[in-house]
Amino acid sequence: MPLAMIPGQRLARIASIATMPSRIEGFERVVTAIRPQVDHMFVYLDGFGDVPAFLPHHRNITIRRAEELGNLHASSRFLCLQELRQPSLVFTIDDDIAYPPDYIAVLSGLIEKVRGKALIGLHGRIYLPPHRSYVTDAMCVHFAGEQKQARHVHELGCGTLGLLSTSLPIDPRNWPRTDMDDIFIAIEAQKLGLPRISIPRPQGWLKPYAENQEDSLWVRTQKDDRAQSEAMRTLLRLYSEPTKISAKFATRSREHLKVPMPG
Repeated sequence: MPLAMIPGQRLARIASIATMPSRIEGFERVVTAIRPQVDHMFVYLDGFGDVPAFLPHHRNITIRRAEELGNLHASSRFLCLQELRQPSLVFTIDDDIAYPPDYIAVLSGLIEKVRGKALIGLHGRIYLPPHRSYVTDAMCVHFAGEQKQARHVHELGCGTLGLLSTSLPIDPRNWPRTDMDDIFIAIEAQKLGLPRISIPRPQGWLKPYAENQEDSLWVRTQKDDRAQSEAMRTLLRLYSEPTKISAKFATRSREHLKVPMPG
């Protein structure tokens, strides 16, 4: 069960990112933007020969070699949950997104508002009938787009995700694959009764540095989404009435988190 947060209690803010050499330019920008906003940052380097020169100069960064931790690739960013000894606010981030200077503060406030009993983020997917294809039978709630009200989604993108560490005690080493984090997180959250909420924001509060790169997991998924589609249906089976829920999400959620729009 999620830990009920104590009003006024200030929990540590932890960022976690996994990256690879082809993303080094965006990665450095993200570290520059996010590191000053958090108490600590975990970096999982996947396939690097040398540690990037700009990283060792920061005392609040822990560097891990992803290949030494089980070749989890992007999923390695969730290993930080195994290292935390106190309840913390954890934010998983991507190396191709421009984050604003108030990003961590805004998401932290919303996690506190729901007392850690929901996953908070921006990018999301709402599954649509007939639920055959993960790629085509879904509506994307893009992180860069405007959204005037909070919206419940089936899954949140892990590049714009915030949570209370004790609410989701997961270990990515138990997952069957390392390229389906968004769905696996959604399944684990649904089993625990944790909603996924995409927050209100103005257009362009977050912006992409790049999209649809050759090494993108989304590009790979568009070519073959059979595993993702089956996982989507697995998630839907965890709802009592998946078709009705999907239809409700496709129009407008009846439950909104009443929060001001950032920016």
